[in-house]
Amino acid sequence: MAHASTEAAALYTQALDHAKAGQRERAMQLLARAHAIDAKHVGIRNALGVLTLEAGNASGAVALLKPLARELANAAPIQLNFGNALVAAGRAADAIAPLKRATSLDGTNAVVWYGYARALQTAGRVDEADAAYARVLAINPAHPDARANRAAALNFLDRYAEADAEAQHVLRSSPTDAGAHFNRAVALLAQGQWAEGWPEYEWRQHTALLDGQRRVWSAPTWNGNATPGQTVLVHAEQGFGDTLQFVRYLPVLRARGVRVVLQCPSTLVRLLRASALADDVIAFGEPLPTHDAQVALTSLPHALRLHDHAGVMGRGEPYLRAPSDEQATPLAWHEAPSPRVGLVWAGSSTHVNDMHRSCGFAACAPLWQVPGVTWVNLQTRDTTAPAPKVPLGTVWHDHAPLLGDFADTARALQSLDLVITVDSAVAHLAGALGVPCWLLLPRRGLDWRWAAETSDACWYRSVRTFRQEVPGDWRTTISAVAQALAKRPSPLAG
Repeated sequence: MAHASTEAAALYTQALDHAKAGQRERAMQLLARAHAIDAKHVGIRNALGVLTLEAGNASGAVALLKPLARELANAAPIQLNFGNALVAAGRAADAIAPLKRATSLDGTNAVVWYGYARALQTAGRVDEADAAYARVLAINPAHPDARANRAAALNFLDRYAEADAEAQHVLRSSPTDAGAHFNRAVALLAQGQWAEGWPEYEWRQHTALLDGQRRVWSAPTWNGNATPGQTVLVHAEQGFGDTLQFVRYLPVLRARGVRVVLQCPSTLVRLLRASALADDVIAFGEPLPTHDAQVALTSLPHALRLHDHAGVMGRGEPYLRAPSDEQATPLAWHEAPSPRVGLVWAGSSTHVNDMHRSCGFAACAPLWQVPGVTWVNLQTRDTTAPAPKVPLGTVWHDHAPLLGDFADTARALQSLDLVITVDSAVAHLAGALGVPCWLLLPRRGLDWRWAAETSDACWYRSVRTFRQEVPGDWRTTISAVAQALAKRPSPLAG
């Protein structure tokens, strides 16, 4: 037994040397051998868990570290490593307890507080995360990741000037930190500081925001200098809502005398062709036409040098239209009495802020108390998911299964008196069509777009916002919406 323990300890020492030299795979091989010899060795188990996490296997790391964390509840490093593994495995809420314990065991360690702050932030408890980041910086004012993440947290809390200051602090020592530039962009754009904000927003291309969307182009990036007759390929990026919002700038680009080709998701092609904002619209995956330059759609305000509210927002007038189709089947509610109200209660589940921006179907309950409403469900869902159930007596048309693309959605919206929606692509579509829309906004994590609006400048004239008073309290917000709907004028106004 003593010989086995000695052999395991020797392998453990060798593994640590390899790990320090950056030879992770060899280190893990040695640790695996050591673990097979001595399965109770704390150092071996901990190191194997940490290296497994570094190798990208978060669930494997959790499995290795969980029993160790249970056995060594008073060991701060073990609690820290286990918590970090849980965060990486997408279980930030579960990570809070071990990481909080680590702070109580080693309260002067900036690394421990940073792990705790990250878990809180990822779990959506951003007020607490901000306080935890402040503790990190009190211990180690030079901690760059804490400042960068705190800038994001402050943006989330509507504290934009402070977020800008934190981001600038990072950039003074790390001028090419893309995350800090992006956080600063959000702070500036939320305050309507377009001239400074758009150049900073270009740094998004070097962050995780565009993971999976980056492409290599043979044509140069359009720099704002237009040559009459040249063709500029404009390619959509980010989500559907971003595309629907930013296509407003295509006519401005065309007015410079260039031919504009828009490349976008196939579900937007029919709508955007009918809206005639570009000379041509093609779907991703289709052959590219000959072009002289290319530019990302969300880079257009920067390339066009739009630096004031009038240039960025315009007058909030409609700029999209649904395709005309005389052969289309009449919509099920076309003869129903007003008000005919469309409803969307969730955005994309992959959105970074979906836990705050989506209210869920259950929170819509106060709406069913408003008499005389014809409800139209526009909430797309997995075809295998059950249809939402409304109380008996509620007039409800489940139109979602019939929405093939955004042209279908636009046609449905234009037949309605009002749309009630969370912050989703439907909100941008309704606004761009000029359809009255009541937009439900969260108290925490407000998108910079809505924060930038002022009393005399808005993205869409037809959109009215209802924002949570208390974080997470959708019922009170939707009750206010129900009261406004019950008091609606006739005909219904936005």
